[in-house]
Amino acid sequence: MQIKTITLFIIMLSFSACHQAIKEAVSQTTEKTNIKTIQPLLDETNLAAETNTYNWLRPPYKKWSIKNVNKLFDTAPILKGDKTKDLEKGSLSLLDLTIEQFDGKTYTFEEHLDSNRTDGFLVLYKGNTIYERYFGNMTETSSHNWFSMSKSLTGTTLAMLAAEGKLDLQKATLEYVPELKGTAWDGTTVQQLMDMTVNIQFDEIYNDPKSDAYKFGRVSGFVEIPNFPSDFDTVLDYFKSVKKGDNHDELFHYVSLNTEVLGMIITKVTGKKPSTVMSEKIWSKLGAEQDAYIVQDLNGHELVSAAINSNLRDAGRFGQMMLNNGYYNGQQIVPKSVIQSIKRGGSIEKFADSKRGRDFKNFSYTNQWWHTDKEAFFAKGLFGQWIYIDPSTELVIVKFTTADIPSSREYDWLNNMNLMRTIVDRIDSMND
Repeated sequence: MQIKTITLFIIMLSFSACHQAIKEAVSQTTEKTNIKTIQPLLDETNLAAETNTYNWLRPPYKKWSIKNVNKLFDTAPILKGDKTKDLEKGSLSLLDLTIEQFDGKTYTFEEHLDSNRTDGFLVLYKGNTIYERYFGNMTETSSHNWFSMSKSLTGTTLAMLAAEGKLDLQKATLEYVPELKGTAWDGTTVQQLMDMTVNIQFDEIYNDPKSDAYKFGRVSGFVEIPNFPSDFDTVLDYFKSVKKGDNHDELFHYVSLNTEVLGMIITKVTGKKPSTVMSEKIWSKLGAEQDAYIVQDLNGHELVSAAINSNLRDAGRFGQMMLNNGYYNGQQIVPKSVIQSIKRGGSIEKFADSKRGRDFKNFSYTNQWWHTDKEAFFAKGLFGQWIYIDPSTELVIVKFTTADIPSSREYDWLNNMNLMRTIVDRIDSMND
């Protein structure tokens, strides 16, 4: 498998600087209601003034931009409810943990977080906060781009509509989006989109502005190239040009365009934008502290695969709701059947031959969620975003990151899976 995310089209724009590690400057550590914040030495005013939609994912600009996406792009709110659900404090300490790195080095727990470019880290055990820390210019009120973690909220929202009888996951995609006749999605089912088993002719040649990756980047407005406008007027116009490959449903092929089609289906069956449905179905019921938001292009198309933003705690509330089989804040938010389907995982066989399948045996993917070889499942985003949910230990772990490299097998996947598993092992040892 090749990782296919709609934000990867900016890699070649940023790689000249991405490989230069940005050493985080630390001036002091403060304590405030058990929350540690490393104060930044960055000149925020200058950085904000110099950041634009051309450079926003290059260092050092991305240290500001990923937490201020609404200052760069048009956005739509995902509205919270009237009351906030407090997160109670727990007493379990993780500070004595050591985390093995992909290269064999061993770091202390907080050294690992700092060295892996963490912006914010939250651990909930049995619904209580046992660790919460912010790095650099991230604070408890900062909204952070989820990148492809957005897929999991999108998939959960669409699965809820299916559970309500508003759509059928086994029906043809073209039943809901007939405009895509003759494209890559002709002959697919909605479930195949949910599971990323659609074969698409889609090249991601990042040094060629005529590549498919750049075509979608330009038409969606998520990346701008001076003096090189899009060949298409709308996202749908571009999607009509995307052709199919072979052997639908015989492979796992992770392509963010599938999630964008799911967003179109949400709008088709509800008559509302995805952000509104996400609010009505989920976000307004979580007891969130803040509105989340999503980037939208000039035509109002919301980038549901990679552009949802929230603060750290609200991402934790979403994860806790998923852990609790959809029950949270005194109510059943997501039908239990939807959560159980995600918890069962997808096809291990289809996943096995993918790039991630070769690294992580017996993993799978379904309904826009990754599933481990055990009970745990997770949402995952570019630059190191994680919502890791482990039912066996009642853990929810949220990691917001601004990694140097957009998607790294070593620093992102291997190091952070080691981190998650070390925390899980600690809880397991306590329960033996």
